[in-house]
Amino acid sequence: MRLLAGRLRRPSDDRIQECRQWDIVHPSSIENMRRCVQWYLPIGKARVVDLGAMNVNGSYRELLPAPTEYVGVDLEQGPGVDVVLTDVHRLPFEEGSIDIVMSGQMLEHCGQFWRIFSEIYRVLAPDGLAFMIAPSAGPVHRFPVDCYRFFADSFPALAEWSGLRLVHTWTDERGPWRDVVGVFQKGGSLQPVTAPRPMKVAANARQEAHPDPAVEVQAGARPYLDVLRDLHALVDPSLYLEIGVRKGASLSLAACPAIAIDPDPHPDLAIANEAVQFYRCTSDDFFFFGAQAFRTPVDLAFIDGMHLAEYVYRDFMNIERVMGPGGIVVIDDIMPNHPIQASRERLSQVWTGDVWRFADRLASERPDLRLTRLDAAPTGLLIISGLDPANRSWWSDYNPKMRQLTDEAGAPPPDHVLSRRDALPPTLENLRAAIGQ
Repeated sequence: MRLLAGRLRRPSDDRIQECRQWDIVHPSSIENMRRCVQWYLPIGKARVVDLGAMNVNGSYRELLPAPTEYVGVDLEQGPGVDVVLTDVHRLPFEEGSIDIVMSGQMLEHCGQFWRIFSEIYRVLAPDGLAFMIAPSAGPVHRFPVDCYRFFADSFPALAEWSGLRLVHTWTDERGPWRDVVGVFQKGGSLQPVTAPRPMKVAANARQEAHPDPAVEVQAGARPYLDVLRDLHALVDPSLYLEIGVRKGASLSLAACPAIAIDPDPHPDLAIANEAVQFYRCTSDDFFFFGAQAFRTPVDLAFIDGMHLAEYVYRDFMNIERVMGPGGIVVIDDIMPNHPIQASRERLSQVWTGDVWRFADRLASERPDLRLTRLDAAPTGLLIISGLDPANRSWWSDYNPKMRQLTDEAGAPPPDHVLSRRDALPPTLENLRAAIGQ
């Protein structure tokens, strides 16, 4: 899977399993390469070479649009490999023949990585791009060798060595690898993306009801909007944050300055509060650039975004960092009323996705937090208090935790979720207790 320097050696099954444990192409690497592709891949057909392409633990191929001509390169034949190298420091492509070179988690295994950069320069077409990802930290993971870690200054130095121009670089805070990401260009005038970009996301919309009426069942002692209205009154936030605004029904409850994020809101979205800053982008992109938006801490936040556990996981990580003392986070859709409502693909009008998995994971991994499940209609609410903006446990262990979350995707919701066994009535008394009043 990774391009190596030195004698060819086919990894054993035990070695592959060990490398899976250490997330060779780990979740944050996929997320960072997706960002490179979404921001910088030219429109139209392109010839893309992936250095270190063997699919042991994931592949970048899935990130590329259909017109792309993808060529996977590695030292030995295997899943995802189209070209096998005979010379570890020579790419078998003509000069100026490749539009994009991409590679992640390869450089640390390459004993003379600077020679690869010279080859990348040679094979790239004028204005061609290279997307490179390498770890700045993390445990030793020989496959069969592990030679280097790369700090922020390494990519400017490699650009100078190779003749490439460094367009954009960043260091991902998430561990254990803390990847350095670089977008390079052979000449050209491409400029770095410096702000969130409006983009269309893959919608999970389904307008018609499920053929089985039992699938569309709803439950709850009070509508969730009524509960949110009470929380606004109790918390009296100076700054409110909402992820996933749709038509703006919950956002309209905020009478204070607010930050709202949604890449694809409903066409009927209306925002009457002039103190709302609306960002039409993904929450991941917003937090990548959006630190300047938080001139004051957030007192109340509501997460009602992609309905998938991994997105809620990242949203909570990012939001906790910007919360003020006594801040409250509320998460929607933690209690599906039917297993089909909990499907990761939307199959019904009433749909929670697998947000319940995030709620259960939070309960097991963050005992320092106060979690209150509320029997709100139609799909429950989770109130989180006792937040610690300085907590870095999920940031430090992001990749193994996210890999585990991904591996468990598709698990059916357990009985305690479907029955709402742990949910409290959303009374004012219980709301005050949930937020520590």
